[in-house]
Amino acid sequence: MSARGELLARYRRAWQQAWRHRKRLDAPRRLAHEVHFMPAALALQEAPVHPAPRYVQWAIIAFAVLALLWACLGEIDVVASASGKVVPNGRSKTIQPSDVAVVKHIHVHDGQQVRAGDLLVELDGQITGADVQRLDSDLLAAHIDSARARALLDAIRHGGEPPSLAASIPQAGVEQQRAAQQWVQGQYLELRSSLDQSAAEIEQRAAEIHSVRTSIAALGQTLPITRELAADYKRLYDRQYIAKHAYLEKHQAQLDQERELALQQARLGELEAARKAAQGRHDNVLAQTRRSMLDLQHEAEQRAASLVQELKKARQRDHLTRLTAPVDGTVQQLAIHTHGGVVTEAQPLMVIVPSDQPVEVEALLENKDIGFVRPGQSVEVKVETFNFTKYGVIQGRVLSISNDAIEDEQRGLVYSARIQLDDDHIRVGANRVALSPGMAVRAEVKTDKRKVIDYFLSPFKAYVDESLGER
Repeated sequence: MSARGELLARYRRAWQQAWRHRKRLDAPRRLAHEVHFMPAALALQEAPVHPAPRYVQWAIIAFAVLALLWACLGEIDVVASASGKVVPNGRSKTIQPSDVAVVKHIHVHDGQQVRAGDLLVELDGQITGADVQRLDSDLLAAHIDSARARALLDAIRHGGEPPSLAASIPQAGVEQQRAAQQWVQGQYLELRSSLDQSAAEIEQRAAEIHSVRTSIAALGQTLPITRELAADYKRLYDRQYIAKHAYLEKHQAQLDQERELALQQARLGELEAARKAAQGRHDNVLAQTRRSMLDLQHEAEQRAASLVQELKKARQRDHLTRLTAPVDGTVQQLAIHTHGGVVTEAQPLMVIVPSDQPVEVEALLENKDIGFVRPGQSVEVKVETFNFTKYGVIQGRVLSISNDAIEDEQRGLVYSARIQLDDDHIRVGANRVALSPGMAVRAEVKTDKRKVIDYFLSPFKAYVDESLGER
């Protein structure tokens, strides 16, 4: 250990001695004008070239090496560029008329904010209004007919006066109720008169029957006596105790009573038949009146049921002449501007974009890019209204791509892509400007990543591939 320490101490002393005398070996310092008069070789020795060019050279070499390394290792995005526009998503509400109509009044303009239920357009509803009034009148008439028939049936069933119709048809006016009540009262009085007439005839026939039966009973009591008396006179005549004339008188009296009894019995049969006929007419009047009232009630109820449905449709058509906003939102794509203009059935008049509805981008992808774009890929959207270098871009992602190409007059066959935006606004200074449907945009879909050096080598690769091929 001591030998090693002595060796290290000797080297240290030698180094210190050399460091103290290091400047003795330097050449003497010369002035600049002295160097200019020396030979070139000595001038280079006395004043070597400035190192700055060497530093620049090495810096360029280092930059080139770093650029090459970055080109070999670094990656940049491969994008598919597509032009498009901002559109509302599928929850937008299209306002359409239900039938051909004339525009009566337009209450909104393009871009106007509306609330749910606000009146947008009034169409001419004179025809539908007249239909509603006519059907209302027909329905009331059907209800009145049903109430009249029901009241008369109640009177027939209970045998009393018809009830009041005011409670049955409260929707009718006072005059209509009075007219209906008078009709029912008239029908009831006519029925009552017919029934009273037939009842009187029945009572008359019953009285006649009673009288005939009384006569028959009396004849039934006296006829045996007359027969016995005639028989006694016959025996006396046979024995020559009395004259023939006396016998014939008694026999004649017997024949008269027998004939009278036969006549009364025949009369009784006729009266019984007449009473049954009168009772039949009485029952027939009731049955016919009841049947006619039941028919009237059934027909009126059927007519009322049909009219209720027609009235609902007419009122719905009348309501549809006043087009209102279904949701809170903004009026877009207003297609009518003329009062008195004609609109057709299901013609789109405007679109209501809901206030809380996010917007989307509809972009058209070229045929060369469609093979690399798929749903879920990231997208950078540049709004043409706002310079992206100053105001930035909006991030998004691909929602869907159409399955079939669309014929475009300028670009040929293209595919439609729907892009969902992360933000529905863009910041301009301290303000937030909302994106509105119709704004033109350019969407850049990030389809892949690529080495930087591939951009420089791809032309050479293409040249080599094409040069080595044969036609």
